[in-house]
Amino acid sequence: MEKTLSFFLFFFLLQLAMAQENNRVNYSQLGISFTIPNAWQGQEYGEGVLLQSQSIPGIILITTHNQKIAELKAQGSQGINDGQGTMLQLVGNLDNLGPHSIAGNYQGTLEGSPAQSYIIALENPTGGLGVTILVAAQPQQFSEALKKAGKDLADSFEFTKVDRTSELAEWKSWLSGMRLTYMESYNSPSYSDGGISGGYSLRRVIDLCPQGFFNYSGSSSFTMDGLGHSSNNQKGDGTWEILTGNNGTPILRLTYYNGEIGDYRLEFKDNKLYLNGERYFRTNDSENSPNCI
Repeated sequence: MEKTLSFFLFFFLLQLAMAQENNRVNYSQLGISFTIPNAWQGQEYGEGVLLQSQSIPGIILITTHNQKIAELKAQGSQGINDGQGTMLQLVGNLDNLGPHSIAGNYQGTLEGSPAQSYIIALENPTGGLGVTILVAAQPQQFSEALKKAGKDLADSFEFTKVDRTSELAEWKSWLSGMRLTYMESYNSPSYSDGGISGGYSLRRVIDLCPQGFFNYSGSSSFTMDGLGHSSNNQKGDGTWEILTGNNGTPILRLTYYNGEIGDYRLEFKDNKLYLNGERYFRTNDSENSPNCI
């Protein structure tokens, strides 16, 4: 996945630079505010924020999510396994810290290294993005001081309701009844008579129908795409909607009838539409109109 500076990270770093004296990070765009523990500093790390201290070994990683408390409990009991070196199993039971927060002790590996961890998950009571706080260190370095810093951070979080209804409705209106097309091609010419040349071409089409269903088609010189197909009286390949993603940006969600889900981060810059950082053409003329029959 392409590494991006999300709204969450952008406003975090902006406010961090402006709030060094009292360590309070406050931004209304996401309705989230918190206080960085004393002697800790933050920096961007992937799609989260990493806190480190010069005096306490270990890290604190802040990420966002859009899950409810029941989902957080189910996920917390299962532990974490990303298939890329991070595998943390719950030790003991989850603790209910309040009506909107849970926590647990975990052991395993973090990016391939042995780790002991304390994870706190906060549901956003206003319905917006919640927060996960991962406190971790090597097993021999994990301390109560590190765990306390994570708890203090969690206690400092405040959530205020942010109404994104009009923004999401504007995206939906702008995309409804449109064909979104991604095209890419490359040719490698031969530089000698009789030499070998090569290349590839790729085209993906997403038809977003006003009735709420979509059609997806893709082709390349190597693959033919098409994940879900209609069944019974269902039309298209699935349904589409506009939601707020984990990082606070609007996303286009395609839910296929076979159960698969495709999320696309939406951006509009320089009068161009981007899905997950890739340029798409938005059309509905006679030759490039969506198939909504």
